[in-house]
Amino acid sequence: MIRRAYIRKVEDRLERLEGDIDHLLKRMATPVGDLGDRIDREIRGLRSKAEVVRERIHAIDAAGASNWGRLKYAVEEGLKELGQAVDEAVARFRKTGSGDR
Repeated sequence: MIRRAYIRKVEDRLERLEGDIDHLLKRMATPVGDLGDRIDREIRGLRSKAEVVRERIHAIDAAGASNWGRLKYAVEEGLKELGQAVDEAVARFRKTGSGDR
């Protein structure tokens, strides 16, 4: 797969996950107290993970032609971890009755 196509593919996956994060936040009722703090921390953590993946994608874009293939693993793992974290957050918020996907 050529680099440009790969970057488009992983950026699309990242944008979908970021959309899931935004959707999760929008679906939350106006939580207060400890639940509100927990949700804020959770969303900040998810966005932080997304930013790390975005930086890894930019590293691929900036890498030399012979080096970018070695960076793909970090992007794939980051997307996988972010996806799992989003799914876990959705499940936790569903259990509290605070969110829906």
